[in-house]
Amino acid sequence: YSSGNAGFRSGEDAKAVVYYERALKRDPSEPDARYNLDIVSSRLQDNIEPVPEFFLKEWLRDVSLLMSSDSWAAVSLLLLGVTLTLVLVFLLSPSVLWKRVGFFTGIVTLLLVAFACSFSVWQKKDYESYDKAGGMKTVSAVKSSPSSEASQDLFVLHEGTKVDILDQVGSWSNVELADGRQGWIRTSDI
Repeated sequence: YSSGNAGFRSGEDAKAVVYYERALKRDPSEPDARYNLDIVSSRLQDNIEPVPEFFLKEWLRDVSLLMSSDSWAAVSLLLLGVTLTLVLVFLLSPSVLWKRVGFFTGIVTLLLVAFACSFSVWQKKDYESYDKAGGMKTVSAVKSSPSSEASQDLFVLHEGTKVDILDQVGSWSNVELADGRQGWIRTSDI
């Protein structure tokens, strides 16, 4: 995070983006790094509008970023303990009312365990993935195929533009932009 701030202050926006992305990779729930990344990204030359996500997926991602992966795992364990206690209430209670309370609240807490655990796994998966990169070369041509001679230029990327890496062939990477455009770029350029 501090390296990203240093890159931002020195005018090296591409390096700032890389370091803010690394800070978010370590802790996706860090609001300052996310805010600073949005500011630096708005200063980049390639301001690519991403394809909008389904609102439910966006909402779930926002909820999952409220806490770190470890915190979600701890919440899921705590809720699992509550669920097991409610199962005991259901099994051992002589009253029909307490059996119903234990059963229905047990189902609700079990669903909450599933959500908390999935948020934790989602963040851990994002942390361990290496499918994103940023253009570090000032200007890079994106080609139609992984070859310099037999391909044509599709578009140009500028320093700091974030791409998703889809595939690699030799010294070439198949990349996708946030707006859905795809092409091949030299791996050394990202």
